Amino acid sequence: MRVLFCVDGSEGADRALAQGAAWLRNAGMQAVVLHVIPEVDERLRHYERLHESELRQIEDLFGHEGHGLEVAVQARDRLKQLGLEADRKVRQGDPAEEILAEIRGGAYDLVVLGSDATGTVEEPRLGSVAERVVREGQASVLVVRTGKTG
Repeated sequence: MRVLFCVDGSEGADRALAQGAAWLRNAGMQAVVLHVIPEVDERLRHYERLHESELRQIEDLFGHEGHGLEVAVQARDRLKQLGLEADRKVRQGDPAEEILAEIRGGAYDLVVLGSDATGTVEEPRLGSVAERVVREGQASVLVVRTGKTG
């Protein structure tokens, strides 16, 4: 089973990561952690081809404050603490678009992400990214709700 964990550095994404890992720990999965940098930043264009130490130097030099590589590395390390090995990927652009592109190109069986959106039992709501991934994604989606329902 190939699983994509989508992270953004938020508490909700961390809870989704932990919950998904707990549920899937013994599933014999191949995990990938994906973080999408929402703004276009040409300095980070070739993230995937660089070694982590070089990426950290770039972030230190340009003051990116960990919102790129660090989010993905921390999530991958968190999965490792939970007993799962994972690769990491960083993309830039619109989060929903980039997650959908990764799903299309990555042959994933399952996508795990969090949603802090609130709603009621009668009228549940997801955040815009989660809703779009559920609606348009070509894989099963596990949305871990992290907000309070009304």
